[in-house]
Amino acid sequence: MNEQNKSSERRWRWGRVILAIVPALMPVAYYYLSGRQNLTLSDLLNVGLMFVGYWVAVFVVASRVMRHRQALNAVNLASPLIELPLSADVREKLSAFAAARDQKPAVAAFELLAEEIPRFEQEDELERARRDNEHLRQQAGQGAFLVAVTTEILKRLLLLSGAQEEDRNVWRSHIGQTAVRIVNDALDHRKPITE
Repeated sequence: MNEQNKSSERRWRWGRVILAIVPALMPVAYYYLSGRQNLTLSDLLNVGLMFVGYWVAVFVVASRVMRHRQALNAVNLASPLIELPLSADVREKLSAFAAARDQKPAVAAFELLAEEIPRFEQEDELERARRDNEHLRQQAGQGAFLVAVTTEILKRLLLLSGAQEEDRNVWRSHIGQTAVRIVNDALDHRKPITE
């Protein structure tokens, strides 16, 4: 806990430097570097442009850091991840199914896989994968649809897809395609929920 406090204190110091001290020093630095006694309107415009450029750079870096952290959160989940190459039709059906059950699409896809694939695992592993899917953030517009699964489901998908262990570069796509086929079949056989 003490280490965590030190880390957050260091981040807060850097945040103060980036957000307060650097912008405050920009006009002073410009004044001394220009070597003039009186500042003109063009000098003030230059300082303003420096502020705008600085804040644009800060926002670009901050957005990249946030995207990187979200990607790390997806990678650091306790359950294995598989990527489902969903077509627009299957994505639409899955979204409608998830909305009818008031779930995230990743949770609905996981539960469909868990129901359709025979397995022998502990309930706590299923619950952990369910929680991981709740926290999973999908990359909107990227086409990648990630689902956290249990190791048992992953093994079963590997067997069902017919991929061999030495095909490590190829078996992920086989697993994803097999999982999409199972989810699509399960969605086709479900009766739509009517109010």
